Amino acid sequence: MSDLKSIKADLRQAIDNCRPDGTYEDDVFEAVHALINQIVPLSPTPRPFDEQKFVESPWGSHFAQFGPKHTAGKPIKHQTSLKLQSFAKFPDVPILVEDIDQEIRVEGNHYNNVSHVMTADAQHSASLIIWGRYSVTDEEPQRYSVDFYAIELRPPEGVSEEELRQQFGLEKDFSLYQEMKPPKLHSDIVYCDDDMRINFGSMGGVYVMHRLDGPGKSVSFE
Repeated sequence: MSDLKSIKADLRQAIDNCRPDGTYEDDVFEAVHALINQIVPLSPTPRPFDEQKFVESPWGSHFAQFGPKHTAGKPIKHQTSLKLQSFAKFPDVPILVEDIDQEIRVEGNHYNNVSHVMTADAQHSASLIIWGRYSVTDEEPQRYSVDFYAIELRPPEGVSEEELRQQFGLEKDFSLYQEMKPPKLHSDIVYCDDDMRINFGSMGGVYVMHRLDGPGKSVSFE
């Protein structure tokens, strides 16, 4: 096994070595970061600016550290609220986040975060889409500057918008698509290959993603 394949295998194993609630012991957390530091210099895509079509894909989260400190993070599956997840555009309704995808598409410069969320009692689900547009330059070929400009709560197939509002405790006339003033954020794509991508976020986040098959949830990749 090559060094790269070995490091990838060790990284995946370390990420999977979490507690039942998705959090990490300190030594495992440190091992994850040590392996990330080893694999980043081996990226076959050191300049994503030059290979945006290769970066393009639906991606699923395997590891997500949401802040600069271990104690500031939370597992991918966690309790939160629509208000917190929507930059305060939605009411303070408790929800469960089940998984987090990211969809990058060159046409339209899409950089969308798509979370599968559920009501607090886990009886009803929806997709929470944070719509974003990216730009990347030759001067900073790894840095995707992203403007998140809208939030959408989308019902699953077979559920109407009216039913979704009732399920999530929203007012009957509340718009499920809310535009917002784009916060200025960026994400550095420091590693990308056929099935793994690693991002360092502007707010200290660290994310290990896996490439997904399928048409996409916010935009089509067919």
